[in-house]
Amino acid sequence: WEEQVDTVSKQQVGFSYLSDTIKSSVEKKDYKTIFAIKSNLLYDLATMVNVSVEVPFVIQDNHFSVVAQHQFPWWLWGDNKYCFRFLSSGGELRWWFKPHFRPDSEKRLKRDALVGHFIGLYGLGGKYDFQNKQKYCYQGEFWSTGLVYGYAMSIAKRVNLVFTIALGYASIPYRHYIPSDDYEIFYRDPN
Repeated sequence: WEEQVDTVSKQQVGFSYLSDTIKSSVEKKDYKTIFAIKSNLLYDLATMVNVSVEVPFVIQDNHFSVVAQHQFPWWLWGDNKYCFRFLSSGGELRWWFKPHFRPDSEKRLKRDALVGHFIGLYGLGGKYDFQNKQKYCYQGEFWSTGLVYGYAMSIAKRVNLVFTIALGYASIPYRHYIPSDDYEIFYRDPN
């Protein structure tokens, strides 16, 4: 599992499970990371259910990875008086600086990907709906794109800690609405 921290335009703390393929040899085994499954802990704390998958690949000695992410809390409670709905999908292309190899040990496997410094491009989009009785009622669609820089370090056999900072542009228009007294019908605010 991997903890991940993003700041500035996005903030993340998450888990990642690193899956390995094993190449057998007579004297030792080599491990190769084929994908990582992640969950953003800051989103989890806000009850924003989420999942990400990262896949590393190499092109002419350059190390890259592709990240696909999805957040999908769709909560409604209190007889429709409250809602927290946020549906978002996005992706990221990362270029890793010189791969960071660490020697094998009992607690740590040699890693060939998803460790060290990286830069990348991200893009995401989605829709949202936030309601607190009749006081705050907003919904809309959004998108964001930008640059990301980060560092990933191995802290256990299959656990990495990742620190990232992202800077980008976000378009987040919104619509205000007014629910009926029984919260069954939502009326768009004419203003």
